[in-house]
Amino acid sequence: MSWSRPLAAAVSGLLLCGCVATGNAQAAAPATGSTAAAPGREKPVLMLNGSTEARPGQLVDIMLEGVSGARSRYGVTATSPAFHSPTRLRWHQDEDAYEAVVPLSMTDKPGWYPLAVAVGGHVVARDKIQIVRSQRPSLSVTASAAVARPGEQVAVRFDDLYPGETGSGFTVRSAALPKPARLARDQIGDFYNPRAFSAQPELKPDLTDGTYTFELYGPRGRITEQRLTVRAARPGDADYLGKARGPAFFTPHGSPEDAREHGYKVPAGGRVEILWHDVYPDAGEDTRLVATSPAFTHPVKLQRDESKGADGDDPRYFNLATMRTDLRPGSYPVTVVAHHGRVRMTNSLVVTAASAPSRSMAAGPGTGWLGAVGGALVLAAIGVATTLRRRRPTTGH
Repeated sequence: MSWSRPLAAAVSGLLLCGCVATGNAQAAAPATGSTAAAPGREKPVLMLNGSTEARPGQLVDIMLEGVSGARSRYGVTATSPAFHSPTRLRWHQDEDAYEAVVPLSMTDKPGWYPLAVAVGGHVVARDKIQIVRSQRPSLSVTASAAVARPGEQVAVRFDDLYPGETGSGFTVRSAALPKPARLARDQIGDFYNPRAFSAQPELKPDLTDGTYTFELYGPRGRITEQRLTVRAARPGDADYLGKARGPAFFTPHGSPEDAREHGYKVPAGGRVEILWHDVYPDAGEDTRLVATSPAFTHPVKLQRDESKGADGDDPRYFNLATMRTDLRPGSYPVTVVAHHGRVRMTNSLVVTAASAPSRSMAAGPGTGWLGAVGGALVLAAIGVATTLRRRRPTTGH
């Protein structure tokens, strides 16, 4: 499996500091790389990504470090019988290295191919590229488990890296989908395959149990198909009732770790974050969870917390709710319904009277405060200097 480019950048830092031996950056490749010192005191470091178990037509990322950008006037080139022709590496200031992404020839046969990188015609680094056989185009449709759930997001992937294949207008159709899903070039999950196309459509939330056919269409019509089994959660399944807790409440833009389920106070017209946890959320609930309350101006759609702050926590969802301004002080229920209505949980918020903006002044002992009268503010001070400042409305806890 090829390393991602961000990982390669991290490893390059280790290479420069002497923490990792020079040569091919991929752990799976044999230690065949070698470098030779360029004129002067430079020590070139060659890194390859996508160079092991590569298929014809795949991309290989070549990076040369340890050679200054000033050397670019001599020309930095990579040559290999696996390439169509010699390739020039360009200087990248942000990576402090020369780099090129090169496609392998579609006519390459399986085997190991030598690679040489030269500066001004002088070879400074060598390595090898491993090429395996081409694979016929293939379609895959996968869920989070062997059996998909109604409403679940599925991964559709079409691998079209094969000699003679062209085009990019691929679409998958199925009775299990609300509408046809168009596949796009996958430049994140499969950067080194220039003909990998993918989509992540959601299944219909009301699907009946069964096996559904997914058909792939291209510029010249129907190409192939795959099948996917869909079954709703049943009693005994972990996601039938899940393991939910909440709703809980915390200060707007505050920390979910400070949320509490009881006794939270908020003024009429104020705002509060609504939090929900579920160890085994139902498939598709990332887009369906809603918190409702007669105290809210409108239902609140809860969103999955994908931030690093959620790492190590059970799946959690939250969003900001606004309280109605005409509420009377008292306790108001907040309800979240999950797992296709099988789970319904309610906690209460304590609504206090709306906070009116006020003015106060900081002064010495014995000094009081005065309100606004008829739009004019009268300040009184006896023997002590006073300072006027505006205080934010109290939001409650």
